[in-house]
Amino acid sequence: QAQALPQKPANPAARERVAGRLQDSKSLDGISEVFGGVRARDSKSGEGRRATISSALELEGSVSHDGDLTHFVANNLQHKIKMSSRQSLESGSGVRTRSMQRLKSDIPPIDPAVLIDLEKDAQDVAQKVDLMMKSLNATVQNMTALSVGYIQTYRDSVDSLGESVDMSIKGMYTLMARCEELDRSMQPIHALAKQIREVKRTLEMFETLCK
Repeated sequence: QAQALPQKPANPAARERVAGRLQDSKSLDGISEVFGGVRARDSKSGEGRRATISSALELEGSVSHDGDLTHFVANNLQHKIKMSSRQSLESGSGVRTRSMQRLKSDIPPIDPAVLIDLEKDAQDVAQKVDLMMKSLNATVQNMTALSVGYIQTYRDSVDSLGESVDMSIKGMYTLMARCEELDRSMQPIHALAKQIREVKRTLEMFETLCK
């Protein structure tokens, strides 16, 4: 039967490593491996492993057991969260600073000739844009003048059409009046036509009797 070796107290370095693993959210198996090598190297049973985990967790908080479940409440949780956030921010700012320095070192020096060429090109573009705007202004003015001419022509044509329609209506009324006058003047002719029909009927009767 193997005899258990005497337990050695955990040194400060081991405690710091365990605290680092707890802050980095490592598994309980990692904590067990660290303290297993310090306190119970030869203990391989379930109870020994559980006791080792409990001992490791007791360094950072309170531990309670409920059957197979182990409850752990960390001490100064808010402070640890703030410290971990501060470390991540500091590390992130350091990385950004190094990245900016590396980017600055990667940027080549500016050539003055390139700036001069760029200024000339910008002036050329500005002149061309100015000419284009002037041409566009002249074109818009011409289009405006044409639009005004079209509107005036349309207005004149509408006025002429209105006058023509008025003249046509007046002519139609005049024609109707003339037709009424003609009908009144032809009333005797209607009577004469009636007499002619009577004479014709009488002649037809005489012809019938003569036959």
